[in-house]
Amino acid sequence: MAMEIEVIEHASAFENPPDTQKTWLRPVNLEPADASQKGELLAGGWMRFEMLDVVMRSAAGFQIWRSDISSYRKATGDRQAADSALDKFISPRQPIAGLDLTRPHIMGVLNITPDSFSDGGEHYQTQTAIDSGLLMMAKGASLLDVGGESTRPGAAAVPIEEEIERVQPVISGLSQKGCIVSCDTRHPEVMRAAHHAGADIINDVSGFTANGAAALMGAHYLKQPEKSVAMAMHMQGTPKTMQNNPQYDFAPIDIYEVLESHVTRLLNAGLPASHIVVDPGFGFGKTPLHNRQLIDWTSLFHGLGVGVLIGVSRKSSIPKLVAASRLGLPQSHYGETETERLGGSVALAIDAVRQGAQFIRTHDVAVTTQAIAVQAR
Repeated sequence: MAMEIEVIEHASAFENPPDTQKTWLRPVNLEPADASQKGELLAGGWMRFEMLDVVMRSAAGFQIWRSDISSYRKATGDRQAADSALDKFISPRQPIAGLDLTRPHIMGVLNITPDSFSDGGEHYQTQTAIDSGLLMMAKGASLLDVGGESTRPGAAAVPIEEEIERVQPVISGLSQKGCIVSCDTRHPEVMRAAHHAGADIINDVSGFTANGAAALMGAHYLKQPEKSVAMAMHMQGTPKTMQNNPQYDFAPIDIYEVLESHVTRLLNAGLPASHIVVDPGFGFGKTPLHNRQLIDWTSLFHGLGVGVLIGVSRKSSIPKLVAASRLGLPQSHYGETETERLGGSVALAIDAVRQGAQFIRTHDVAVTTQAIAVQAR
Protein backbone atom coordinates (compact mmCIF):
# COMPACT_ATOMS: atom_id res chain seq x y z
CA MET A 1 0.00 0.00 0.00
CA ALA A 2 1.47 3.36 -1.08
CA MET A 3 1.95 5.97 1.64
CA GLU A 4 0.32 9.39 1.60
CA ILE A 5 2.28 12.06 -0.28
CA GLU A 6 1.83 15.76 0.54
CA VAL A 7 3.27 18.28 -1.91
CA ILE A 8 3.98 21.82 -0.67
CA GLU A 9 4.86 24.24 -3.46
CA HIS A 10 7.46 27.00 -3.13
CA ALA A 11 8.16 26.65 0.57
CA SER A 12 9.73 29.63 2.28
CA ALA A 13 10.20 27.64 5.50
CA PHE A 14 10.14 23.99 6.54
CA GLU A 15 7.88 22.76 9.36
CA ASN A 16 10.58 20.26 10.24
CA PRO A 17 14.10 21.33 9.18
CA PRO A 18 15.65 18.92 6.65
CA ASP A 19 18.45 17.99 9.04
CA THR A 20 15.99 16.62 11.65
CA GLN A 21 14.98 13.63 9.54
CA LYS A 22 16.12 11.67 6.51
CA THR A 23 15.71 13.64 3.29
CA TRP A 24 16.15 13.16 -0.41
CA LEU A 25 16.65 15.84 -3.05
CA ARG A 26 15.23 16.02 -6.55
CA PRO A 27 16.36 18.80 -8.93
CA VAL A 28 13.35 20.25 -10.77
CA ASN A 29 12.59 22.84 -13.46
CA LEU A 30 15.76 21.87 -15.30
CA GLU A 31 16.88 23.97 -18.27
CA PRO A 32 19.51 23.41 -20.95
CA ALA A 33 22.87 24.59 -19.67
CA ASP A 34 23.26 27.38 -22.22
CA ALA A 35 19.77 28.82 -21.65
CA SER A 36 20.47 30.40 -18.26
CA GLN A 37 23.41 31.50 -16.15
CA LYS A 38 21.51 30.75 -12.94
CA GLY A 39 21.70 27.60 -10.88
CA GLU A 40 24.06 24.65 -11.00
CA LEU A 41 24.99 22.14 -13.67
CA LEU A 42 23.46 18.73 -12.99
CA ALA A 43 26.31 16.20 -12.65
CA GLY A 44 28.52 18.56 -14.65
CA GLY A 45 26.43 17.81 -17.73
CA TRP A 46 24.08 19.59 -20.09
CA MET A 47 21.19 20.62 -17.79
CA ARG A 48 21.07 23.35 -15.14
CA PHE A 49 18.88 23.65 -12.02
CA GLU A 50 18.22 26.06 -9.17
CA MET A 51 15.05 24.52 -7.71
CA LEU A 52 14.75 21.36 -5.59
CA ASP A 53 12.08 19.10 -4.23
CA VAL A 54 13.09 18.25 -0.67
CA VAL A 55 11.48 14.93 0.24
CA MET A 56 11.02 14.04 3.91
CA ARG A 57 9.53 10.83 5.27
CA SER A 58 7.58 10.23 8.46
CA ALA A 59 5.35 7.46 9.77
CA ALA A 60 2.37 9.22 8.17
CA GLY A 61 3.88 9.43 4.71
CA PHE A 62 6.02 11.73 2.59
CA GLN A 63 6.21 15.52 2.51
CA ILE A 64 7.68 17.15 -0.59
CA TRP A 65 8.76 20.79 -0.21
CA ARG A 66 9.76 22.79 -3.29
CA SER A 67 12.57 25.22 -2.57
CA ASP A 68 15.40 27.05 -4.27
CA ILE A 69 18.94 25.92 -3.48
CA SER A 70 19.67 28.95 -1.30
CA SER A 71 16.56 28.44 0.88
CA TYR A 72 17.37 24.76 1.29
CA ARG A 73 20.87 25.62 2.51
CA LYS A 74 19.50 28.18 4.99
CA ALA A 75 16.85 25.78 6.33
CA THR A 76 19.38 23.06 6.98
CA GLY A 77 21.07 23.48 10.34
CA ASP A 78 24.03 21.42 9.23
CA ARG A 79 25.42 23.46 6.33
CA GLN A 80 28.19 20.93 5.75
CA ALA A 81 25.65 18.12 5.31
CA ALA A 82 23.59 20.26 2.93
CA ASP A 83 26.64 21.07 0.83
CA SER A 84 27.64 17.41 0.78
CA ALA A 85 24.19 16.36 -0.43
CA LEU A 86 24.16 19.03 -3.13
CA ASP A 87 27.70 18.15 -4.19
CA LYS A 88 26.47 14.70 -5.26
CA PHE A 89 24.22 16.43 -7.82
CA ILE A 90 26.72 19.07 -8.93
CA SER A 91 30.07 17.26 -9.16
CA PRO A 92 31.03 16.37 -12.74
CA ARG A 93 31.06 12.66 -13.45
CA GLN A 94 34.35 11.14 -14.57
CA PRO A 95 34.54 9.43 -17.98
CA ILE A 96 33.29 5.83 -17.95
CA ALA A 97 35.02 3.30 -20.20
CA GLY A 98 36.51 6.32 -21.96
CA LEU A 99 33.12 7.95 -22.58
CA ASP A 100 32.79 11.64 -21.75
CA LEU A 101 29.71 12.07 -19.53
CA THR A 102 29.17 15.72 -20.41
CA ARG A 103 26.81 14.36 -23.07
CA PRO A 104 24.36 11.42 -23.21
CA HIS A 105 25.34 8.08 -24.77
CA ILE A 106 23.32 5.43 -26.56
CA MET A 107 23.71 1.80 -25.48
CA GLY A 108 22.63 -0.58 -28.24
CA VAL A 109 20.87 -3.80 -27.17
CA LEU A 110 22.15 -7.14 -28.50
CA ASN A 111 20.21 -10.08 -27.06
CA ILE A 112 21.86 -13.38 -27.95
CA THR A 113 18.73 -15.31 -27.03
CA PRO A 114 15.86 -17.10 -28.75
CA ASP A 115 13.22 -15.66 -26.39
CA SER A 116 13.90 -12.03 -25.46
CA PHE A 117 10.69 -9.99 -25.46
CA SER A 118 11.55 -7.79 -28.45
CA ASP A 119 14.48 -9.12 -30.48
CA GLY A 120 14.63 -12.77 -29.41
CA GLY A 121 16.33 -14.84 -32.12
CA GLU A 122 17.28 -11.80 -34.19
CA HIS A 123 20.96 -11.92 -33.13
CA TYR A 124 21.18 -15.57 -32.08
CA GLN A 125 24.01 -16.43 -34.48
CA THR A 126 27.43 -15.09 -33.46
CA GLN A 127 28.41 -13.42 -36.73
CA THR A 128 24.93 -11.93 -37.15
CA ALA A 129 25.18 -10.45 -33.67
CA ILE A 130 28.63 -8.99 -34.34
CA ASP A 131 27.49 -7.50 -37.65
CA SER A 132 24.39 -6.02 -35.98
CA GLY A 133 26.53 -4.53 -33.22
CA LEU A 134 28.89 -2.89 -35.69
CA LEU A 135 25.90 -1.46 -37.55
CA MET A 136 24.55 -0.03 -34.29
CA MET A 137 27.90 1.62 -33.63
CA ALA A 138 27.85 3.12 -37.12
CA LYS A 139 24.35 4.50 -36.46
CA GLY A 140 25.29 6.31 -33.25
CA ALA A 141 25.70 3.84 -30.38
CA SER A 142 28.59 4.57 -28.03
CA LEU A 143 28.52 1.10 -26.47
CA LEU A 144 26.80 -2.26 -26.87
CA ASP A 145 25.00 -4.39 -24.26
CA VAL A 146 25.32 -8.12 -24.97
CA GLY A 147 22.99 -10.45 -23.08
CA GLY A 148 22.53 -14.22 -23.17
CA GLU A 149 19.59 -14.61 -20.78
CA SER A 150 16.15 -13.14 -21.32
CA THR A 151 14.94 -11.06 -18.36
CA ARG A 152 11.46 -10.43 -19.74
CA PRO A 153 8.62 -10.84 -17.21
CA GLY A 154 8.11 -14.53 -16.46
CA ALA A 155 11.39 -15.63 -18.06
CA ALA A 156 13.04 -18.81 -16.79
CA ALA A 157 16.73 -18.97 -15.92
CA VAL A 158 19.29 -20.13 -18.50
CA PRO A 159 22.03 -22.64 -17.56
CA ILE A 160 25.28 -20.78 -16.83
CA GLU A 161 27.30 -22.73 -19.39
CA GLU A 162 24.77 -21.96 -22.11
CA GLU A 163 24.72 -18.25 -21.27
CA ILE A 164 28.52 -18.14 -21.49
CA GLU A 165 28.50 -19.95 -24.84
CA ARG A 166 26.06 -17.39 -26.20
CA VAL A 167 27.80 -14.18 -25.12
CA GLN A 168 31.52 -14.92 -24.98
CA PRO A 169 32.25 -15.11 -28.74
CA VAL A 170 30.11 -12.04 -29.45
CA ILE A 171 31.84 -9.98 -26.76
CA SER A 172 35.23 -11.13 -28.01
CA GLY A 173 34.42 -10.33 -31.63
CA LEU A 174 33.08 -6.85 -30.88
CA SER A 175 35.91 -6.06 -28.46
CA GLN A 176 38.47 -6.98 -31.09
CA LYS A 177 36.75 -4.50 -33.42
CA GLY A 178 37.31 -1.73 -30.87
CA CYS A 179 33.76 -1.53 -29.53
CA ILE A 180 32.96 -0.69 -25.91
CA VAL A 181 31.07 -3.77 -24.77
CA SER A 182 28.82 -4.42 -21.78
CA CYS A 183 27.69 -7.88 -20.70
CA ASP A 184 24.12 -8.02 -19.41
CA THR A 185 24.22 -10.76 -16.77
CA ARG A 186 23.42 -11.42 -13.10
CA HIS A 187 25.74 -14.41 -12.68
CA PRO A 188 29.34 -14.08 -11.41
CA GLU A 189 30.53 -16.98 -13.56
CA VAL A 190 29.28 -15.20 -16.68
CA MET A 191 30.79 -11.92 -15.49
CA ARG A 192 34.18 -13.62 -15.18
CA ALA A 193 33.87 -15.11 -18.68
CA ALA A 194 32.79 -11.75 -20.09
CA HIS A 195 35.82 -10.04 -18.59
CA HIS A 196 38.04 -12.72 -20.09
CA ALA A 197 36.43 -12.07 -23.49
CA GLY A 198 37.16 -8.33 -23.27
CA ALA A 199 34.00 -6.78 -21.79
CA ASP A 200 34.44 -3.24 -20.45
CA ILE A 201 31.22 -3.17 -18.42
CA ILE A 202 29.00 -5.58 -16.50
CA ASN A 203 25.31 -4.64 -16.50
CA ASP A 204 23.55 -6.58 -13.73
CA VAL A 205 19.74 -6.44 -13.46
CA SER A 206 19.98 -7.75 -9.89
CA GLY A 207 22.41 -5.05 -8.73
CA PHE A 208 25.38 -7.35 -7.95
CA THR A 209 23.48 -9.06 -5.15
CA ALA A 210 24.59 -12.58 -6.12
CA ASN A 211 27.18 -14.08 -3.81
CA GLY A 212 30.63 -12.94 -4.96
CA ALA A 213 29.44 -10.59 -7.73
CA ALA A 214 30.55 -7.32 -6.11
CA ALA A 215 33.82 -8.86 -4.91
CA LEU A 216 34.52 -10.04 -8.45
CA MET A 217 34.12 -6.46 -9.74
CA GLY A 218 36.44 -5.12 -7.04
CA ALA A 219 39.09 -7.74 -7.79
CA HIS A 220 38.91 -7.10 -11.53
CA TYR A 221 39.31 -3.36 -10.93
CA LEU A 222 42.72 -4.04 -9.35
CA LYS A 223 43.80 -5.90 -12.49
CA GLN A 224 42.10 -3.86 -15.24
CA PRO A 225 40.57 -0.64 -13.90
CA GLU A 226 39.74 0.63 -17.36
CA LYS A 227 37.55 -2.47 -17.97
CA SER A 228 35.76 -2.65 -14.61
CA VAL A 229 32.56 -0.63 -14.84
CA ALA A 230 29.49 -1.87 -12.95
CA MET A 231 25.95 -0.94 -13.99
CA ALA A 232 23.61 -1.88 -11.13
CA MET A 233 19.88 -2.05 -11.76
CA HIS A 234 16.89 -2.21 -9.43
CA MET A 235 14.54 -5.16 -9.77
CA GLN A 236 11.82 -6.18 -7.33
CA GLY A 237 11.89 -9.99 -7.24
CA THR A 238 13.26 -12.03 -10.14
CA PRO A 239 12.42 -11.98 -13.86
CA LYS A 240 10.04 -14.88 -13.22
CA THR A 241 8.18 -13.16 -10.34
CA MET A 242 8.80 -9.42 -10.68
CA GLN A 243 5.41 -8.51 -12.15
CA ASN A 244 3.43 -10.39 -9.50
CA ASN A 245 1.73 -7.39 -7.89
CA PRO A 246 4.75 -5.08 -7.30
CA GLN A 247 4.21 -2.60 -4.44
CA TYR A 248 6.09 0.38 -3.00
CA ASP A 249 5.47 3.05 -0.39
CA PHE A 250 6.66 5.62 -2.94
CA ALA A 251 8.46 4.02 -5.86
CA PRO A 252 11.21 6.62 -6.56
CA ILE A 253 12.35 6.78 -2.92
CA ASP A 254 12.05 3.04 -2.26
CA ILE A 255 14.04 2.30 -5.42
CA TYR A 256 16.61 5.00 -4.59
CA GLU A 257 17.30 3.29 -1.26
CA VAL A 258 17.83 -0.10 -2.92
CA LEU A 259 20.16 1.44 -5.50
CA GLU A 260 22.02 3.16 -2.68
CA SER A 261 22.63 -0.26 -1.11
CA HIS A 262 23.92 -1.54 -4.48
CA VAL A 263 26.35 1.39 -4.72
CA THR A 264 27.52 0.85 -1.14
CA ARG A 265 28.09 -2.86 -1.81
CA LEU A 266 30.27 -2.08 -4.82
CA LEU A 267 32.18 0.67 -3.01
CA ASN A 268 32.87 -1.69 -0.12
CA ALA A 269 34.19 -4.23 -2.62
CA GLY A 270 36.77 -1.70 -3.83
CA LEU A 271 35.10 -0.26 -6.93
CA PRO A 272 35.26 3.57 -6.99
CA ALA A 273 32.13 5.66 -7.59
CA SER A 274 33.61 6.77 -10.93
CA HIS A 275 33.15 3.18 -12.15
CA ILE A 276 29.53 2.74 -11.05
CA VAL A 277 26.27 3.47 -12.90
CA VAL A 278 22.74 2.94 -11.54
CA ASP A 279 19.57 2.00 -13.39
CA PRO A 280 16.16 2.38 -11.66
CA GLY A 281 14.87 -0.56 -13.70
CA PHE A 282 11.91 0.70 -15.72
CA GLY A 283 9.59 -2.29 -16.17
CA PHE A 284 11.36 -4.60 -13.72
CA GLY A 285 8.89 -5.19 -10.90
CA LYS A 286 6.87 -2.01 -11.50
CA THR A 287 3.37 -1.06 -12.58
CA PRO A 288 2.86 1.57 -15.31
CA LEU A 289 2.33 4.16 -12.54
CA HIS A 290 5.65 3.22 -10.92
CA ASN A 291 7.36 3.46 -14.31
CA ARG A 292 5.90 6.91 -14.98
CA GLN A 293 7.09 8.07 -11.56
CA LEU A 294 10.60 6.78 -12.26
CA ILE A 295 10.86 8.78 -15.47
CA ASP A 296 9.42 11.89 -13.80
CA TRP A 297 11.92 11.49 -10.95
CA THR A 298 15.02 10.55 -12.96
CA SER A 299 16.95 13.55 -11.59
CA LEU A 300 16.60 12.12 -8.04
CA PHE A 301 19.05 9.32 -8.82
CA HIS A 302 21.94 11.71 -9.47
CA GLY A 303 21.97 12.09 -5.69
CA LEU A 304 23.82 8.78 -5.55
CA GLY A 305 26.85 10.53 -7.03
CA VAL A 306 27.27 8.10 -9.93
CA GLY A 307 26.18 7.80 -13.55
CA VAL A 308 22.55 7.07 -14.46
CA LEU A 309 21.27 4.60 -17.07
CA ILE A 310 17.66 4.46 -18.28
CA GLY A 311 16.25 1.58 -20.33
CA VAL A 312 12.70 2.08 -21.63
CA SER A 313 12.99 0.64 -25.13
CA ARG A 314 9.83 -1.12 -26.38
CA LYS A 315 8.64 -1.90 -22.83
CA SER A 316 5.10 -3.18 -22.29
CA SER A 317 4.24 -0.21 -20.06
CA ILE A 318 4.22 2.06 -23.11
CA PRO A 319 0.77 1.03 -24.44
CA LYS A 320 -0.59 1.20 -20.89
CA LEU A 321 0.74 4.73 -20.49
CA VAL A 322 -0.86 5.69 -23.82
CA ALA A 323 -4.18 4.19 -22.70
CA ALA A 324 -4.03 6.18 -19.44
CA SER A 325 -3.19 9.49 -21.15
CA ARG A 326 -5.69 12.34 -21.31
CA LEU A 327 -5.73 12.25 -25.12
CA GLY A 328 -8.19 9.35 -25.32
CA LEU A 329 -6.51 7.74 -28.32
CA PRO A 330 -8.04 4.62 -29.93
CA GLN A 331 -6.50 1.27 -29.04
CA SER A 332 -4.89 1.04 -32.49
CA HIS A 333 -2.50 3.81 -31.32
CA TYR A 334 -1.41 2.09 -28.11
CA GLY A 335 1.49 0.06 -29.51
CA GLU A 336 0.41 -3.44 -28.60
CA THR A 337 3.41 -5.11 -30.27
CA GLU A 338 7.03 -4.33 -29.40
CA THR A 339 7.90 -2.85 -32.79
CA GLU A 340 4.96 -0.41 -32.56
CA ARG A 341 6.39 1.27 -29.44
CA LEU A 342 9.13 3.36 -31.03
CA GLY A 343 7.38 6.69 -30.43
CA GLY A 344 6.80 5.99 -26.76
CA SER A 345 10.34 4.68 -26.32
CA VAL A 346 11.85 7.82 -27.80
CA ALA A 347 9.58 10.15 -25.81
CA LEU A 348 10.57 8.49 -22.52
CA ALA A 349 14.24 8.52 -23.50
CA ILE A 350 14.12 12.26 -24.18
CA ASP A 351 12.42 12.81 -20.80
CA ALA A 352 15.32 10.97 -19.15
CA VAL A 353 18.02 12.82 -21.09
CA ARG A 354 16.47 16.16 -20.14
CA GLN A 355 16.96 15.08 -16.54
CA GLY A 356 20.62 14.33 -17.11
CA ALA A 357 20.62 10.55 -17.68
CA GLN A 358 24.01 9.79 -19.20
CA PHE A 359 23.10 6.43 -20.77
CA ILE A 360 20.02 5.40 -22.76
CA ARG A 361 19.65 1.69 -23.50
CA THR A 362 17.72 1.04 -26.71
CA HIS A 363 16.99 -1.41 -29.51
CA ASP A 364 16.42 1.47 -31.96
CA VAL A 365 19.78 3.21 -32.08
CA ALA A 366 19.52 5.42 -35.16
CA VAL A 367 16.12 6.94 -34.36
CA THR A 368 16.94 7.47 -30.66
CA THR A 369 20.27 9.10 -31.51
CA GLN A 370 18.61 11.43 -33.98
CA ALA A 371 15.81 12.38 -31.57
CA ILE A 372 18.18 13.18 -28.72
CA ALA A 373 20.41 15.23 -31.02
CA VAL A 374 17.47 17.28 -32.34
CA GLN A 375 16.20 18.17 -28.86
CA ALA A 376 19.69 19.06 -27.56
CA ARG A 377 20.29 22.75 -26.89
